[in-house]
Amino acid sequence: MAILTAGALLLSESLIAIRPVQAFSKQSQQAGAEVFKSKGCEHCHGVDGIGTDRGPDLSGIGKRWKKDHIEQQIREGGGGMPPFGDALQPDEVKQLVDYLSTKRKPSHLPRQPVPDKAPSDESGT
Repeated sequence: MAILTAGALLLSESLIAIRPVQAFSKQSQQAGAEVFKSKGCEHCHGVDGIGTDRGPDLSGIGKRWKKDHIEQQIREGGGGMPPFGDALQPDEVKQLVDYLSTKRKPSHLPRQPVPDKAPSDESGT
């Protein structure tokens, strides 16, 4: 009986050790979503990152790119995107990477049009 109990204990410990550890938390994902909104990412990439005429759809970026590639793109820019390494704090970059890496399903929504100019005052004043 002692051997059986010891075997069960070893098996349960090995199963615990195999369990994958998430590199990001729900809090970091939520903070990243807020950074995406507050720092103007939506201006080019659209609400929830579905893409616009100014920036590509990011809805499946977490499936296509690894975290280090997402981070490099944010920090250094490229492919038409300006670098944001100097405009964002290191924790904001990490939060954005955590948020974007969870976006693994491509959107089936159409890209959002970007208005050419700000709405004008129609009152004529």
